[in-house]
Amino acid sequence: MSDQQHTFKRSRDQSHMQVELVAHNPIHSVSGIGRYVRELYAHLQQCIAVRIVHPVNLPLADRFEVLRHFPVGLSQHQPGSIVHFTQIMGCAQMLWRPFRPAIATVHDLGVLVCPEDSPLHNPISRRVLSVQLAGLRKMNYYAVNSIQTRDDLIERLGIDERRIHHVQLGVDIEHFRVIPDAHSRLAATYGLHSLDERFNLLYVGSELPRKNVGMIIESLAILRARGYPVRLLKVGSPGGQRWRDLLIEQIVRLKLEDAVIFFDVVPEEDLPLFYNIADLCVTATLLEGGFAWMVMEALACERPVVATTAAAIPDDARPAVSVVPTRNREALTDAIATCLDNSELRRQMGQHGLNVIGNYDWSRTIRELLQLYAIIAKESL
Repeated sequence: MSDQQHTFKRSRDQSHMQVELVAHNPIHSVSGIGRYVRELYAHLQQCIAVRIVHPVNLPLADRFEVLRHFPVGLSQHQPGSIVHFTQIMGCAQMLWRPFRPAIATVHDLGVLVCPEDSPLHNPISRRVLSVQLAGLRKMNYYAVNSIQTRDDLIERLGIDERRIHHVQLGVDIEHFRVIPDAHSRLAATYGLHSLDERFNLLYVGSELPRKNVGMIIESLAILRARGYPVRLLKVGSPGGQRWRDLLIEQIVRLKLEDAVIFFDVVPEEDLPLFYNIADLCVTATLLEGGFAWMVMEALACERPVVATTAAAIPDDARPAVSVVPTRNREALTDAIATCLDNSELRRQMGQHGLNVIGNYDWSRTIRELLQLYAIIAKESL
């Protein structure tokens, strides 16, 4: 039995605890939320009775997608279980089909705190969101991954701060790791040759407005104009064709067609390879629900990072990350240039990241979540 398995050994207090993880939209299983549900389930089942449950939808939900956000129950729900909603969407049913006890993970409040996300919403979707937030207010407790999200819940939704608990998001440090032969494996699988002829920047994620990928493209154009042989490897689906169209339009306008390579579909097992070959990982994000997953994955692969303040870099990880003000293109560009100019700095940043990332693995997530479950279970007696 590994040290991690010892950490998850079932205690007497947990022996009768039952938890249901609500997977609101199974078709989004490959999303960040989907990964979150899978990781929680995989680790929690080592120490408590846990099941993944799905919403019971209205009869016409298959024809009208909007109805999927207004479920009328949970499949095979067992009374007395702690019901854990893993995202805001789907929480509306707490208004007409409340479960007790109930907890919700709130990753962020989206458009309520990030105006750039406004194009994602039409009047109907805004109304849908408002109903979800009304249901969210009915939870017994909340799990958040950042001080900012906690403050947003208090200020925007009037949630009692005593009901909000910090549960650190985890990263799989066995999967995301240093891979010595990453260059040759990527060359063989993805045709990425001549990696040493340029500086390779890496961004992993969508192209939704909150991700602010356009600012990375602008910085890339400035760096190329300054003479830096740099290109961007962009990994992950766009999150919608209109966002890819906007990004392509910007790339063409700035004459960067040869400087950006898209990898839309990358199997999970190959993702660490991309981190390993990056000279520098970059995110210009405007909103994260806590310590950005992409940054944690980069650090686990011993890669240096440039990130905006919105990436919520904790103090102990800051020597591994050059943190710049959000929405500041000049600061982002200069930080990238400083890192590219100094290979020793990049090496030191990567080493520091590798040294601290062990503090953010899934064992910590599970410990903190179990503490919250225990509080809920005790109150329910």
